[in-house]
Amino acid sequence: MRDIVLTIFIFSLLPSCFMRPWFGVLVWSWIGFMNPHKLCWGFAQTMPFAMMVGIATLVGLVLSRDKKSIPWSRELVVMLVLLTYFTFTTFFAWAPPHAWPQWEKVVKVFLMVFVTTMVIFGKKRIHALLLVIAFSIGFYGVKGAIFTVRTGGHDEVWGPMGTFIGSNTFLGLAMIMVLPLLVFLAREEERVWMRRLLYATATCTFVSIIFTYSRGAFLGLAAISPLLFLRTKHKALVSLLLVPMLFFGAQWAPKALFHRADTIEHYHHDYSAMQRLQAWSVAWNVARTHPFTGGGFEYEWIPNRQWLSYADPIYNKFGHTARAAHSIYFQVMGQHGFVAFGLFILLLVWALISLTRLQRLARLVPEAQWIGNYAMAIQIGIVGYMVAGAFLASAYFDLMWAYIGLTAILRRELAIVTARAPAKAPATTAPARRGGRASLALGYKSLR
Repeated sequence: MRDIVLTIFIFSLLPSCFMRPWFGVLVWSWIGFMNPHKLCWGFAQTMPFAMMVGIATLVGLVLSRDKKSIPWSRELVVMLVLLTYFTFTTFFAWAPPHAWPQWEKVVKVFLMVFVTTMVIFGKKRIHALLLVIAFSIGFYGVKGAIFTVRTGGHDEVWGPMGTFIGSNTFLGLAMIMVLPLLVFLAREEERVWMRRLLYATATCTFVSIIFTYSRGAFLGLAAISPLLFLRTKHKALVSLLLVPMLFFGAQWAPKALFHRADTIEHYHHDYSAMQRLQAWSVAWNVARTHPFTGGGFEYEWIPNRQWLSYADPIYNKFGHTARAAHSIYFQVMGQHGFVAFGLFILLLVWALISLTRLQRLARLVPEAQWIGNYAMAIQIGIVGYMVAGAFLASAYFDLMWAYIGLTAILRRELAIVTARAPAKAPATTAPARRGGRASLALGYKSLR
């Protein structure tokens, strides 16, 4: 029954996706991030819903006039260069039968990011897209919190099987990235019921992150928590609520949770952690041997003997089979070489710088405060990705690339809002506005 209802619902949305491509992006994002079909038990699990929505959206985009040109920020340019370079390295991939399907997935993710920048503009559409992203992942935060209470926290919180967020580690990463979004969306929300729902979802997501039992998630949460606290408007109230919750939570939490966290400090005694170091040594040596091409997408599918020939011998006792890099950094390095790795790092650094400048420039225009808040949420989410991703092979996670696209969208939106703001400003504020516009002009040049 669940399969039939979901199928009918998604099919009913296809005409709207065609007529309004921006709506198609929302539906595609919902399916891509939440994977509702994987919550079914029958035929709907394997239905290509995302492809159907994507085709309807792309066809509608070609025919629609309700679109803008791609805002070619430096981040989007690097994305395009990276995609071109990924294509180049795939021709030299060590495992072509696995490399080309992965290349196709990455192309689809990048393509939809560029499409998103064309049809998502204006505060309402941006707000709608961010809500879809936040609640798509936040759903599993609520679901995981309920599961944690029911099981006493003894079992790991997992996402839907057969998806990118299917494992506990990847779900933890996704929730870390949307936790700031939930908080800052709540700050911007005027509807009381929606604001409460967002804060409740954020609280549940915080709990679920902890009970994924993912060490990468622990570190990611430790990285973003101070950033969220420093930017909250009610620090005293948050402290009054958080301290008792942490105290009683520590009393209630199972010992296995503390043991899992303890392995971060004593990693050299943990078999899994040492296997990660072995995989990192392989990626490093592959890149050293093939600095311009790496091993290509999914080179981990090569024979075990060949994979181990690149491993540091000191880790031989920790495993004799090929495995993923378990790090966004070593993943890109090993699969595509040092050039792609350098571009990847450059992209992340530039995104953080651009988001910082967006926040600073948005403060100069009262009408653009919401842009600064959203930029801050995305920036903290990317920081969480960079920290937690250091221990996960999640370099091609579509949420991170969506955040890059949103950075460019917010930059364009700030330019539009700023251009309109002076005309509405009273005459007495003209000098201040001129100064603000001069500062903004300098800021835009630095963002290019």
